[in-house]
Amino acid sequence: MLKRETSAGEGTKPHGHRTDAERSCASDLGTRCRNVPSNPSRREFLIGAGASIAILVLGIPQAGAKTSPALKVGLILPEGGPSSDEAKSLAAGFDLFWKENGSPVPEILRKDSGPNDEATLEALTDLAVNNEVRFLIGPPTPAGSEKIVHGLTAGKAILFVTNPCVRLVAGEMCTSASFRLCPNTWQSSQPLAAWALKSLGRRVFITGLDDPQGNEEADFFAYGFDRAGGSFGDRVMAASKEADMAAVLSAAAKAKPDFVFASFRQQSAREFLKAWSGASLPKQVPVIGPGGLTAFPHTLQELGSSCAGVKTLTTMKKPAEFEDRLKKQLGREVPYVCRAAEGYDIGQVIARVMKEGAVGTGDVSEIAGFIEGIDITGPRGKIRFDKNHEPILDVMIQEWEPSGNTFSQKVVKDLGSCSSPDFGCGKVGFPRRPGPEIKDEEPVWVDESE
Repeated sequence: MLKRETSAGEGTKPHGHRTDAERSCASDLGTRCRNVPSNPSRREFLIGAGASIAILVLGIPQAGAKTSPALKVGLILPEGGPSSDEAKSLAAGFDLFWKENGSPVPEILRKDSGPNDEATLEALTDLAVNNEVRFLIGPPTPAGSEKIVHGLTAGKAILFVTNPCVRLVAGEMCTSASFRLCPNTWQSSQPLAAWALKSLGRRVFITGLDDPQGNEEADFFAYGFDRAGGSFGDRVMAASKEADMAAVLSAAAKAKPDFVFASFRQQSAREFLKAWSGASLPKQVPVIGPGGLTAFPHTLQELGSSCAGVKTLTTMKKPAEFEDRLKKQLGREVPYVCRAAEGYDIGQVIARVMKEGAVGTGDVSEIAGFIEGIDITGPRGKIRFDKNHEPILDVMIQEWEPSGNTFSQKVVKDLGSCSSPDFGCGKVGFPRRPGPEIKDEEPVWVDESE
Protein backbone atom coordinates (compact mmCIF):
# COMPACT_ATOMS: atom_id res chain seq x y z
CA MET A 1 0.00 0.00 0.00
CA LEU A 2 1.30 3.44 -0.91
CA LYS A 3 2.10 5.54 2.12
CA ARG A 4 2.65 9.29 2.02
CA GLU A 5 4.58 10.33 5.08
CA THR A 6 4.83 14.10 4.69
CA SER A 7 2.96 16.76 2.84
CA ALA A 8 4.69 18.54 0.01
CA GLY A 9 6.28 21.85 0.72
CA GLU A 10 9.59 23.57 1.22
CA GLY A 11 11.22 22.75 4.53
CA THR A 12 8.80 19.97 5.47
CA LYS A 13 10.51 17.50 7.80
CA PRO A 14 9.84 13.85 7.06
CA HIS A 15 8.85 11.43 9.75
CA GLY A 16 8.23 7.68 9.67
CA HIS A 17 4.84 6.08 10.08
CA ARG A 18 5.24 3.08 12.39
CA THR A 19 3.52 0.57 14.50
CA ASP A 20 5.04 0.44 17.97
CA ALA A 21 7.02 -2.66 16.97
CA GLU A 22 8.52 -0.88 13.98
CA ARG A 23 9.23 2.45 15.68
CA SER A 24 12.50 3.96 14.56
CA CYS A 25 14.82 5.86 16.85
CA ALA A 26 15.15 8.58 14.22
CA SER A 27 12.03 10.35 15.54
CA ASP A 28 14.13 11.98 18.25
CA LEU A 29 17.79 11.23 17.74
CA GLY A 30 18.80 14.21 19.82
CA THR A 31 17.83 12.32 22.99
CA ARG A 32 18.46 8.82 24.22
CA CYS A 33 15.97 6.31 22.82
CA ARG A 34 13.70 4.83 25.43
CA ASN A 35 13.72 1.12 26.08
CA VAL A 36 10.30 0.41 24.65
CA PRO A 37 9.84 -3.31 23.95
CA SER A 38 8.81 -4.42 20.51
CA ASN A 39 5.51 -6.15 19.96
CA PRO A 40 5.11 -8.82 21.29
CA SER A 41 6.71 -8.18 24.70
CA ARG A 42 9.23 -10.69 25.98
CA ARG A 43 6.66 -12.05 28.45
CA GLU A 44 3.96 -12.36 25.78
CA PHE A 45 6.47 -13.87 23.40
CA LEU A 46 7.47 -16.63 25.82
CA ILE A 47 3.86 -17.42 26.75
CA GLY A 48 2.77 -17.55 23.13
CA ALA A 49 5.67 -19.74 22.05
CA GLY A 50 4.57 -22.52 24.41
CA ALA A 51 6.52 -25.39 25.84
CA SER A 52 9.34 -25.42 23.30
CA ILE A 53 10.58 -21.96 24.19
CA ALA A 54 10.11 -22.65 27.93
CA ILE A 55 12.42 -25.63 27.52
CA LEU A 56 14.86 -23.38 25.68
CA VAL A 57 15.05 -20.74 28.40
CA LEU A 58 15.10 -23.16 31.33
CA GLY A 59 17.14 -25.90 29.73
CA ILE A 60 20.31 -24.03 28.80
CA PRO A 61 23.00 -24.17 31.50
CA GLN A 62 23.21 -20.92 33.44
CA ALA A 63 26.33 -18.84 33.99
CA GLY A 64 28.76 -20.69 36.23
CA ALA A 65 27.59 -24.17 35.28
CA LYS A 66 30.15 -26.64 34.03
CA THR A 67 30.05 -26.93 30.25
CA SER A 68 32.00 -28.60 27.50
CA PRO A 69 34.59 -26.32 25.87
CA ALA A 70 33.96 -27.93 22.47
CA LEU A 71 33.11 -25.18 20.01
CA LYS A 72 30.00 -25.55 17.86
CA VAL A 73 28.51 -23.00 15.49
CA GLY A 74 24.83 -22.96 14.56
CA LEU A 75 23.41 -21.31 11.44
CA ILE A 76 19.67 -20.59 11.37
CA LEU A 77 18.98 -19.40 7.83
CA PRO A 78 16.02 -19.75 5.44
CA GLU A 79 16.41 -22.27 2.62
CA GLY A 80 13.42 -20.82 0.76
CA GLY A 81 11.33 -17.66 0.72
CA PRO A 82 12.09 -13.97 0.09
CA SER A 83 15.28 -13.90 2.19
CA SER A 84 16.83 -17.14 0.93
CA ASP A 85 19.14 -15.46 -1.61
CA GLU A 86 20.66 -13.29 1.10
CA ALA A 87 21.02 -16.34 3.36
CA LYS A 88 22.61 -18.38 0.57
CA SER A 89 25.14 -15.62 -0.04
CA LEU A 90 25.99 -15.20 3.63
CA ALA A 91 26.50 -18.96 4.06
CA ALA A 92 28.78 -19.07 1.00
CA GLY A 93 31.05 -16.39 2.44
CA PHE A 94 31.14 -18.20 5.79
CA ASP A 95 32.11 -21.45 4.06
CA LEU A 96 34.75 -19.70 1.95
CA PHE A 97 36.53 -18.45 5.05
CA TRP A 98 36.95 -21.97 6.47
CA LYS A 99 38.03 -23.34 3.10
CA GLU A 100 40.71 -20.68 2.67
CA ASN A 101 41.95 -20.66 6.24
CA GLY A 102 42.14 -24.35 7.11
CA SER A 103 41.99 -25.88 10.56
CA PRO A 104 40.92 -25.85 13.25
CA VAL A 105 37.35 -25.78 11.96
CA PRO A 106 34.44 -25.73 14.42
CA GLU A 107 31.56 -28.15 14.21
CA ILE A 108 29.05 -26.36 11.98
CA LEU A 109 25.34 -27.17 12.36
CA ARG A 110 22.77 -25.77 9.93
CA LYS A 111 19.04 -25.34 10.45
CA ASP A 112 16.28 -23.99 8.19
CA SER A 113 14.35 -21.09 9.72
CA GLY A 114 11.54 -21.54 7.19
CA PRO A 115 10.44 -19.18 4.40
CA ASN A 116 8.69 -16.90 6.91
CA ASP A 117 10.66 -17.71 10.08
CA GLU A 118 8.09 -20.29 11.19
CA ALA A 119 10.77 -22.85 12.09
CA THR A 120 13.10 -20.44 13.87
CA LEU A 121 12.16 -21.38 17.44
CA GLU A 122 12.39 -25.11 16.77
CA ALA A 123 15.82 -24.64 15.20
CA LEU A 124 16.95 -22.46 18.10
CA THR A 125 15.82 -25.04 20.67
CA ASP A 126 17.71 -27.81 18.93
CA LEU A 127 20.92 -25.86 18.51
CA ALA A 128 21.02 -24.10 21.88
CA VAL A 129 19.65 -26.86 24.12
CA ASN A 130 20.48 -30.15 22.43
CA ASN A 131 23.80 -29.11 20.92
CA GLU A 132 24.90 -26.25 23.22
CA VAL A 133 26.35 -24.20 20.38
CA ARG A 134 28.68 -21.36 21.39
CA PHE A 135 27.90 -19.21 18.34
CA LEU A 136 24.62 -18.62 16.49
CA ILE A 137 24.18 -16.91 13.14
CA GLY A 138 20.61 -15.69 12.88
CA PRO A 139 18.23 -15.22 9.94
CA PRO A 140 18.35 -11.99 7.90
CA THR A 141 14.77 -10.92 8.69
CA PRO A 142 13.80 -8.59 11.57
CA ALA A 143 11.11 -11.02 12.78
CA GLY A 144 13.50 -13.97 12.81
CA SER A 145 16.16 -11.91 14.57
CA GLU A 146 13.67 -10.86 17.27
CA LYS A 147 12.79 -14.47 17.96
CA ILE A 148 16.43 -15.40 18.40
CA VAL A 149 17.14 -12.41 20.68
CA HIS A 150 14.18 -13.27 22.92
CA GLY A 151 15.00 -16.97 23.04
CA LEU A 152 18.64 -16.47 23.93
CA THR A 153 18.07 -14.10 26.84
CA ALA A 154 19.01 -16.81 29.36
CA GLY A 155 21.32 -18.67 26.99
CA LYS A 156 25.02 -19.16 26.59
CA ALA A 157 25.70 -18.37 22.93
CA ILE A 158 27.14 -15.41 21.05
CA LEU A 159 24.59 -14.24 18.48
CA PHE A 160 25.54 -12.68 15.16
CA VAL A 161 22.56 -10.60 14.05
CA THR A 162 22.35 -10.44 10.26
CA ASN A 163 19.46 -7.96 9.95
CA PRO A 164 20.44 -4.26 9.76
CA CYS A 165 17.58 -2.76 11.84
CA VAL A 166 19.13 -0.77 14.67
CA ARG A 167 16.86 -1.92 17.49
CA LEU A 168 18.32 -5.44 17.35
CA VAL A 169 21.92 -4.73 18.46
CA ALA A 170 22.50 -1.13 19.59
CA GLY A 171 18.80 -0.41 20.13
CA GLU A 172 16.08 -1.34 22.58
CA MET A 173 16.62 -5.10 22.11
CA CYS A 174 20.36 -5.02 22.69
CA THR A 175 22.01 -7.80 24.68
CA SER A 176 25.57 -8.24 25.90
CA ALA A 177 26.01 -11.32 23.71
CA SER A 178 24.90 -10.02 20.29
CA PHE A 179 27.16 -8.60 17.58
CA ARG A 180 26.58 -7.33 14.05
CA LEU A 181 28.89 -7.43 11.03
CA CYS A 182 26.58 -6.01 8.36
CA PRO A 183 26.19 -2.22 8.17
CA ASN A 184 23.14 -1.15 10.15
CA THR A 185 20.47 1.12 8.66
CA TRP A 186 22.21 4.24 9.98
CA GLN A 187 25.47 3.29 8.30
CA SER A 188 23.66 2.37 5.07
CA SER A 189 22.15 5.80 4.56
CA GLN A 190 23.09 8.63 6.94
CA PRO A 191 26.62 9.21 5.55
CA LEU A 192 25.08 10.15 2.20
CA ALA A 193 23.31 13.19 3.65
CA ALA A 194 26.10 15.77 3.95
CA TRP A 195 27.64 14.69 0.65
CA ALA A 196 24.28 14.97 -1.14
CA LEU A 197 23.68 18.48 0.17
CA LYS A 198 27.09 19.58 -1.02
CA SER A 199 27.07 17.74 -4.36
CA LEU A 200 23.44 17.42 -5.51
CA GLY A 201 21.31 20.20 -4.04
CA ARG A 202 19.22 21.38 -1.10
CA ARG A 203 15.84 19.82 -1.89
CA VAL A 204 15.21 16.06 -1.76
CA PHE A 205 12.31 13.72 -2.50
CA ILE A 206 12.46 10.64 -0.23
CA THR A 207 10.98 7.27 -1.06
CA GLY A 208 11.63 3.63 -0.31
CA LEU A 209 10.17 0.29 0.69
CA ASP A 210 7.51 0.60 3.37
CA ASP A 211 8.97 -1.92 5.83
CA PRO A 212 11.19 -1.60 8.93
CA GLN A 213 14.49 -1.55 7.03
CA GLY A 214 13.33 0.78 4.26
CA ASN A 215 11.77 3.22 6.72
CA GLU A 216 14.80 3.28 8.99
CA GLU A 217 17.12 4.00 6.08
CA ALA A 218 14.82 6.81 4.93
CA ASP A 219 14.57 8.19 8.47
CA PHE A 220 18.31 8.28 9.04
CA PHE A 221 19.05 9.93 5.72
CA ALA A 222 16.32 12.51 6.43
CA TYR A 223 17.73 13.18 9.89
CA GLY A 224 21.24 13.74 8.53
CA PHE A 225 20.00 15.89 5.64
CA ASP A 226 17.91 18.05 7.94
CA ARG A 227 20.83 18.52 10.34
CA ALA A 228 23.06 19.48 7.40
CA GLY A 229 20.61 22.19 6.30
CA GLY A 230 18.62 20.51 3.53
CA SER A 231 14.89 20.76 2.82
CA PHE A 232 12.22 18.24 1.82
CA GLY A 233 9.81 18.25 -1.07
CA ASP A 234 7.88 15.16 -0.04
CA ARG A 235 8.26 11.63 1.28
CA VAL A 236 6.27 8.71 -0.13
CA MET A 237 6.98 5.14 0.97
CA ALA A 238 5.70 2.32 -1.24
CA ALA A 239 5.01 -1.38 -1.33
CA SER A 240 6.72 -3.43 -4.01
CA LYS A 241 4.13 -3.20 -6.76
CA GLU A 242 3.67 -1.39 -10.05
CA ALA A 243 0.80 0.87 -8.97
CA ASP A 244 2.77 2.25 -6.05
CA MET A 245 5.82 2.93 -8.22
CA ALA A 246 3.68 4.98 -10.59
CA ALA A 247 2.35 7.00 -7.67
CA VAL A 248 5.91 7.56 -6.40
CA LEU A 249 6.96 8.93 -9.79
CA SER A 250 3.96 11.25 -9.87
CA ALA A 251 4.68 12.58 -6.38
CA ALA A 252 8.35 13.08 -7.24
CA ALA A 253 7.46 15.12 -10.31
CA LYS A 254 5.21 17.39 -8.25
CA ALA A 255 7.87 17.86 -5.56
CA LYS A 256 10.45 19.17 -8.07
CA PRO A 257 13.46 17.95 -6.10
CA ASP A 258 17.14 18.42 -6.83
CA PHE A 259 17.60 14.67 -6.27
CA VAL A 260 15.84 11.56 -4.97
CA PHE A 261 16.82 9.31 -2.07
CA ALA A 262 15.38 5.79 -2.55
CA SER A 263 15.68 3.06 0.12
CA PHE A 264 14.48 0.18 -2.06
CA ARG A 265 16.15 -3.24 -2.36
CA GLN A 266 15.75 -6.55 -4.18
CA GLN A 267 12.49 -6.71 -6.18
CA SER A 268 11.36 -3.24 -5.11
CA ALA A 269 14.69 -1.74 -6.26
CA ARG A 270 14.33 -3.31 -9.68
CA GLU A 271 10.73 -2.14 -10.01
CA PHE A 272 11.50 1.41 -8.93
CA LEU A 273 14.60 1.96 -11.08
CA LYS A 274 13.05 0.43 -14.17
CA ALA A 275 10.01 2.68 -13.72
CA TRP A 276 12.28 5.66 -13.07
CA SER A 277 14.38 5.06 -16.18
CA GLY A 278 11.24 5.19 -18.31
CA ALA A 279 9.95 8.42 -16.77
CA SER A 280 10.76 11.99 -17.81
CA LEU A 281 12.63 12.97 -14.63
CA PRO A 282 15.87 10.94 -14.80
CA LYS A 283 17.59 13.28 -17.24
CA GLN A 284 17.46 16.07 -14.68
CA VAL A 285 17.16 14.41 -11.25
CA PRO A 286 19.86 12.12 -9.80
CA VAL A 287 18.95 9.08 -7.68
CA ILE A 288 20.94 7.97 -4.65
CA GLY A 289 20.36 5.32 -1.98
CA PRO A 290 21.73 2.51 0.16
CA GLY A 291 23.81 -0.22 -1.43
CA GLY A 292 20.82 -2.53 -1.80
CA LEU A 293 19.40 -0.25 -4.47
CA THR A 294 22.03 -1.54 -6.92
CA ALA A 295 23.24 -4.69 -5.14
CA PHE A 296 25.97 -6.66 -6.90
CA PRO A 297 25.53 -8.87 -8.82
CA HIS A 298 21.88 -10.04 -8.82
CA THR A 299 20.05 -6.70 -8.71
CA LEU A 300 22.44 -5.18 -11.22
CA GLN A 301 21.97 -8.05 -13.65
CA GLU A 302 18.21 -7.52 -13.63
CA LEU A 303 18.51 -3.75 -13.86
CA GLY A 304 20.83 -3.63 -16.86
CA SER A 305 21.12 -0.07 -18.14
CA SER A 306 18.53 1.15 -15.61
CA CYS A 307 21.31 1.42 -13.02
CA ALA A 308 23.24 4.02 -15.03
CA GLY A 309 23.89 7.20 -13.05
CA VAL A 310 22.54 5.86 -9.75
CA LYS A 311 24.90 6.42 -6.82
CA THR A 312 24.75 4.22 -3.73
CA LEU A 313 26.58 3.78 -0.45
CA THR A 314 28.77 0.71 -0.03
CA THR A 315 31.34 -0.79 2.34
CA MET A 316 33.03 -2.86 -0.37
CA LYS A 317 35.44 -1.38 -2.88
CA LYS A 318 36.05 -4.45 -5.09
CA PRO A 319 33.05 -6.82 -4.92
CA ALA A 320 33.78 -8.41 -8.31
CA GLU A 321 37.13 -9.70 -7.04
CA PHE A 322 35.48 -11.36 -4.05
CA GLU A 323 32.84 -12.87 -6.35
CA ASP A 324 35.66 -14.47 -8.38
CA ARG A 325 37.13 -15.99 -5.21
CA LEU A 326 33.78 -17.53 -4.33
CA LYS A 327 33.43 -19.04 -7.78
CA LYS A 328 36.98 -20.42 -7.89
CA GLN A 329 37.11 -21.79 -4.36
CA LEU A 330 33.52 -23.00 -3.90
CA GLY A 331 32.13 -23.17 -7.42
CA ARG A 332 29.10 -21.18 -6.26
CA GLU A 333 27.20 -18.26 -7.70
CA VAL A 334 26.09 -15.80 -5.00
CA PRO A 335 23.27 -13.31 -5.54
CA TYR A 336 24.60 -10.76 -3.03
CA VAL A 337 28.36 -10.39 -2.64
CA CYS A 338 28.15 -7.96 0.29
CA ARG A 339 26.24 -10.62 2.24
CA ALA A 340 28.97 -13.13 1.39
CA ALA A 341 31.57 -10.70 2.74
CA GLU A 342 29.59 -10.48 5.97
CA GLY A 343 29.58 -14.27 6.30
CA TYR A 344 33.34 -14.35 5.65
CA ASP A 345 33.94 -11.82 8.41
CA ILE A 346 31.76 -13.74 10.88
CA GLY A 347 34.00 -16.73 10.19
CA GLN A 348 37.05 -14.56 10.91
CA VAL A 349 35.72 -13.53 14.32
CA ILE A 350 34.98 -17.12 15.33
CA ALA A 351 38.41 -18.23 14.13
CA ARG A 352 40.09 -15.57 16.28
CA VAL A 353 38.22 -16.84 19.32
CA MET A 354 39.41 -20.37 18.58
CA LYS A 355 42.99 -19.42 17.72
CA GLU A 356 43.58 -17.35 20.82
CA GLY A 357 41.88 -19.75 23.21
CA ALA A 358 39.14 -17.33 24.16
CA VAL A 359 36.47 -20.03 24.41
CA GLY A 360 37.70 -20.90 27.90
CA THR A 361 34.96 -22.63 29.84
CA GLY A 362 32.42 -21.45 27.28
CA ASP A 363 31.15 -18.57 29.42
CA VAL A 364 29.43 -16.16 27.04
CA SER A 365 30.55 -13.02 28.88
CA GLU A 366 34.21 -14.04 28.55
CA ILE A 367 33.84 -14.69 24.83
CA ALA A 368 31.95 -11.43 24.28
CA GLY A 369 34.61 -9.50 26.16
CA PHE A 370 37.30 -10.94 23.91
CA ILE A 371 35.37 -10.13 20.71
CA GLU A 372 34.81 -6.53 21.82
CA GLY A 373 38.54 -5.83 21.60
CA ILE A 374 39.46 -7.44 18.30
CA ASP A 375 39.66 -6.08 14.78
CA ILE A 376 39.68 -8.05 11.54
CA THR A 377 40.63 -7.33 7.94
CA GLY A 378 38.61 -8.96 5.19
CA PRO A 379 36.88 -8.28 1.86
CA ARG A 380 35.54 -4.96 3.22
CA GLY A 381 38.81 -3.83 4.76
CA LYS A 382 39.42 -3.34 8.47
CA ILE A 383 36.48 -3.77 10.85
CA ARG A 384 36.26 -3.33 14.60
CA PHE A 385 33.34 -3.12 17.05
CA ASP A 386 32.06 -0.17 19.03
CA LYS A 387 30.90 -0.51 22.66
CA ASN A 388 27.40 -1.51 21.52
CA HIS A 389 28.82 -4.34 19.34
CA GLU A 390 28.01 -2.57 16.09
CA PRO A 391 30.68 -2.66 13.36
CA ILE A 392 32.81 0.37 12.59
CA LEU A 393 33.18 0.34 8.81
CA ASP A 394 34.68 2.38 6.01
CA VAL A 395 31.98 3.65 3.66
CA MET A 396 32.13 5.01 0.13
CA ILE A 397 29.85 6.21 -2.64
CA GLN A 398 29.84 4.05 -5.76
CA GLU A 399 28.36 4.17 -9.23
CA TRP A 400 27.98 1.18 -11.54
CA GLU A 401 28.70 1.67 -15.23
CA PRO A 402 26.91 -0.93 -17.39
CA SER A 403 28.56 -2.25 -20.54
CA GLY A 404 26.66 -5.05 -22.25
CA ASN A 405 26.24 -7.82 -19.69
CA THR A 406 29.03 -6.56 -17.45
CA PHE A 407 29.37 -3.75 -14.93
CA SER A 408 32.35 -1.75 -13.74
CA GLN A 409 32.39 -0.08 -10.35
CA LYS A 410 33.44 3.55 -9.97
CA VAL A 411 34.14 4.86 -6.46
CA VAL A 412 32.83 8.41 -6.53
CA LYS A 413 33.86 9.39 -3.01
CA ASP A 414 35.54 7.72 -0.04
CA LEU A 415 33.75 8.91 3.06
CA GLY A 416 36.05 7.30 5.60
CA SER A 417 35.10 5.56 8.84
CA CYS A 418 31.47 5.40 9.94
CA SER A 419 30.37 4.63 13.49
CA SER A 420 26.87 4.54 14.98
CA PRO A 421 25.18 6.54 17.72
CA ASP A 422 23.44 4.81 20.61
CA PHE A 423 19.90 3.74 19.78
CA GLY A 424 18.84 2.75 23.30
CA CYS A 425 21.48 0.37 24.63
CA GLY A 426 23.29 3.16 26.42
CA LYS A 427 27.01 2.51 25.92
CA VAL A 428 27.91 4.93 23.12
CA GLY A 429 26.39 7.83 21.25
CA PHE A 430 23.67 9.73 23.07
CA PRO A 431 24.13 9.03 26.80
CA ARG A 432 21.92 10.60 29.44
CA ARG A 433 23.39 13.92 30.50
CA PRO A 434 22.84 15.81 33.78
CA GLY A 435 22.01 19.11 32.13
CA PRO A 436 20.49 20.35 28.84
CA GLU A 437 23.36 22.78 28.35
CA ILE A 438 25.68 19.86 27.47
CA LYS A 439 25.15 18.76 23.90
CA ASP A 440 24.82 15.08 23.05
CA GLU A 441 27.57 13.32 21.18
CA GLU A 442 26.80 12.44 17.60
CA PRO A 443 29.18 9.93 15.98
CA VAL A 444 28.84 10.21 12.21
CA TRP A 445 31.04 9.50 9.23
CA VAL A 446 34.44 11.13 9.13
CA ASP A 447 35.68 12.16 5.69
CA GLU A 448 39.33 11.13 5.84
CA SER A 449 40.07 12.03 2.22
CA GLU A 450 40.29 15.76 2.78
